[in-house]
Amino acid sequence: MKDAAQHVWKLSDYIVYTNPLDGVAEAKKYRLLYGTRLNAFFIANEAVWDALITDKIHILPVEFIEQLSSKKIIVDREEDETGSIIKENETAIEHHQELYEVIQPTAFCQMGCHYCGQQHTTKLLDEADQLLLLERIRTKLQKGNYSKLKVGWFGAEPLAGLAVIRTMSPRLQQLAKDYGCDFSAKMVTNGLALTEKVAKELEEVHKISFVEITLDGTSSFHDMRRALKNGHATFDQIFRNLVTIAANKAITFKISIRCNVDQQNIEGVSPLLRLLAEAQLQTRISFYTASVYSWGNDAHLKAVQREEFAERELVWFREMMDLGFETGLIPQRKPIVCMAVHKDAELSDAYGNIFNCTEVSYVPAYGTPNIYQIDKLGEEDGKMPLRHFSTFNAQIQAATLPCYQCAMLPVCGGSCPKQWADGHAPCPTAKFNMKGRLEMLYYSTHQALVHAK
Repeated sequence: MKDAAQHVWKLSDYIVYTNPLDGVAEAKKYRLLYGTRLNAFFIANEAVWDALITDKIHILPVEFIEQLSSKKIIVDREEDETGSIIKENETAIEHHQELYEVIQPTAFCQMGCHYCGQQHTTKLLDEADQLLLLERIRTKLQKGNYSKLKVGWFGAEPLAGLAVIRTMSPRLQQLAKDYGCDFSAKMVTNGLALTEKVAKELEEVHKISFVEITLDGTSSFHDMRRALKNGHATFDQIFRNLVTIAANKAITFKISIRCNVDQQNIEGVSPLLRLLAEAQLQTRISFYTASVYSWGNDAHLKAVQREEFAERELVWFREMMDLGFETGLIPQRKPIVCMAVHKDAELSDAYGNIFNCTEVSYVPAYGTPNIYQIDKLGEEDGKMPLRHFSTFNAQIQAATLPCYQCAMLPVCGGSCPKQWADGHAPCPTAKFNMKGRLEMLYYSTHQALVHAK
């Protein structure tokens, strides 16, 4: 970059930075800068920081300017950064080569979680609708735009519809093969029926490479919120399944543990982490917490305030580090926020209803027919279905949402379009604790980072 020193630069709107930190190798103060556009870091001393914030970037050494600009921590003063980010996101959507299909094989779930907004029945995706769904997916693959077919088995509780999975999975795999596509699958399950035998089948037969299980704390916390519909406890069975599967080296799919947190169980996260560590699961699973939110109901009224949740999350991160877990401290760039903005990704429920969002099926609060339904198997009229939230990126660029120029936009993508539409701000916790995350990263990994002297 031969003109770096003469270029007119500005500090990017899309950076997060720490307060002054103690230098490790020298008795100086440093700030860790994180550019969210490229997930890039730069450690600046006081002189560099002063030049950045006083509009004197041109006085910095050329090599620093080149580093900072290559990381998008400084940008051309005339650049419309938000426009650039949205354009990159739209390009990623347009050229995305993975067709993602979420399938709910049943409307049934054994559990009666108090924050779930779904209405459960024993309905299974019947043979007629299975065939119609396969043809719908075939039509998309025939366009020749995809090199991968990814299936997400979702609930209600997908393992309650294992018979449907056994019928559909080989057909889906053959469909991918017919069009020269790689095939992969994932599952979100409550874990009750995830026995060792079933886990082996999921991986070997149905090509499941990722499974997410929810544990809302240790048994005393989990069982008062994720019990069976008849009130019986579920934690012990799920935990036994988890430990058994993790111990079987022949089962290699990734396992993620999600802990849904509200005022009722916030004190249950730390004990759960310790229990998982005692079972020596640190290197076998990933773990994350999520705030309970509205699912067409009033669950959000029991949520922990976002700022408090963010502070507690930093405590949990530190505990995870001490116990040997990976933390996922730093969020990654997210050009495609969710299936809602993708041109073809869909969810099919057990009734044959089609949606482009995973948060809306089986929710009676959304009416009959469901206001978010975009199509129905067997009733297609040949027209392109109206996709809810398809203008989400345009809304951000038009500054109709507060995501505009929020430093976290590149890594959260604006978060959940549906929650914004419902009037709930779905901002990720990283928005409120990113400086703390960066400080944690600095002091734990400073030797791997290059200081700007």
